[in-house]
Amino acid sequence: MKKLFSLWVLLLLVSVGSAMAQTQSSHYKAAETLLITMGSPKAIDDNLQQMLTMQMEQVPAMKAAEVEVRAFFSKYMNWDAVKDDMIKLYMAEFSEKELKDMNAFYLTPTGKKLASKQSTITMKSAQIGQAKVEPHMMELQQAIQQKMQGNN
Repeated sequence: MKKLFSLWVLLLLVSVGSAMAQTQSSHYKAAETLLITMGSPKAIDDNLQQMLTMQMEQVPAMKAAEVEVRAFFSKYMNWDAVKDDMIKLYMAEFSEKELKDMNAFYLTPTGKKLASKQSTITMKSAQIGQAKVEPHMMELQQAIQQKMQGNN
């Protein structure tokens, strides 16, 4: 009788674990589907290339190693390298239902437009921020210098 009870508990634990794995698997799939629908693989590459182009313009000395820098980032920051981490991030932030709801939105014409414009919006937002801060960098540098010299 004790062995039968132990076997029953073991089977229950295995079935609960299997059900949890299926739920997590469908949650994972929902996050992956959303990221693909949003165009994340291409967006990640586009954003990376735009960021590197901006860096090359801001630090002309980097131009000498542009090919190597681009190859390095393409190797370690491509979709395959970040995919699992991005999926886990979305899984942590959104329920499976929310992921499916967002995917449904990104399949609409408005959602597709947002996905196609997201890289441009991100880059232009960064440029706006940079344009707002750049004229005041001297003020920041002075504040840092004063703090480092002990002049509160």
